[in-house]
Amino acid sequence: MAKKKILIVEDDSFLLSVLSDKFNKDEYDIEAASDGETGLQKAREGNYDLVLLDIVLPGMDGIGVLREIRDHGPAKPVPVVMLSNLYDKTSIDNAMLLGAKDYIVKAYSTPEDIVKKVRKYISNQEDDSNKK
Repeated sequence: MAKKKILIVEDDSFLLSVLSDKFNKDEYDIEAASDGETGLQKAREGNYDLVLLDIVLPGMDGIGVLREIRDHGPAKPVPVVMLSNLYDKTSIDNAMLLGAKDYIVKAYSTPEDIVKKVRKYISNQEDDSNKK
């Protein structure tokens, strides 16, 4: 079975490193971007099974990236899970209205929690495609 591809768009290099290490390298192919523009470019060009997207990023913020992903590709729709320390209703509502699958608050989640949620979304995606 082919490895599932995950794009992590996160400007915190420590968290990015920890998350990359927590994903089983045999099971996932992890790519990273540390700013919004690079994340958007990779999301459009890559064939990802899921994008894990921070909101507060250098350059274009995560909400802008999410909006562009939804409005202008990639050709294959990709689930996006937001990852942020912004815990206000407006940020969460904006992300969900733009089509985010979930909104994970970093301060209330361990890296293990994040990996579990991502695995759940990818597993659900596989289940849905097997039903078709």
